[in-house]
Amino acid sequence: MADFLKRELGTFIEGWHAWYLLALHDVKGRYRRSVIGPFWITLTSLFFVGGLGLVYSRLLNLDLKEYLPFLACGIIAWTFILTFINEGASAIINSGHIIKQISMPVLTHIMRVAFRNTLIFLHSWIILIPLLMWYGYLTWFGLLCSILGIALVVFTLTPFATLLAVICARYRDVLPMVASALQLLFFVTPVMWHPSQLAGLSEVICYNPFVYFIDLIREPMLNGVFPAASAGLVFAMGVVLWIAALATLFINRKHIPYWI
Repeated sequence: MADFLKRELGTFIEGWHAWYLLALHDVKGRYRRSVIGPFWITLTSLFFVGGLGLVYSRLLNLDLKEYLPFLACGIIAWTFILTFINEGASAIINSGHIIKQISMPVLTHIMRVAFRNTLIFLHSWIILIPLLMWYGYLTWFGLLCSILGIALVVFTLTPFATLLAVICARYRDVLPMVASALQLLFFVTPVMWHPSQLAGLSEVICYNPFVYFIDLIREPMLNGVFPAASAGLVFAMGVVLWIAALATLFINRKHIPYWI
């Protein structure tokens, strides 16, 4: 067990360059021969949030100045969580050709997905800065707290993606089930609507972990405060998930190459 932990956790100390370079290669490969490269993500997010905000502020009869920043933070945070989990769940399957040929810690392939999605997310997150400054929401303290919130979200989503990656490698039917579940969760998570609009159904919010993930990114940007309660819950979830993920990897370490 000690040798296994040293090997896997060494991914963050000695083996970081492997997933770092692989993630950079993925991002560069996705936008090869493009003039502005990954900044297409920034432009796409800008037009998508702007169009959606204009339409839904009219449909819901809300003030655009209040709704657009709320929607922008929610959509960008949710997209990050969605792609992180979906791509993390298929990380082992998609890295099968490497796993069969090269002996590497499994966490290398998970961190490749984690770092790649974090880089892509930051290209969208950056549009929040001028948007919120324009509407008078953003503060330097809030910006720093949001960065800390992003780090906590990555800390917790990484072991969750690891668990899903092992399960999906063993049972391929789980992968489309995860995608379908995330589509459903979008509608019961306060991304496009405010929690106060869901009067009488507070349980939907209280027992939805994605509410706290989004809160860690959105609350500092909008209100300039650090959501300590959400941070504590997300950190506790992260610790439990890391223990579960490492235990799952240890138990199945010899079976994973045969599953793919």
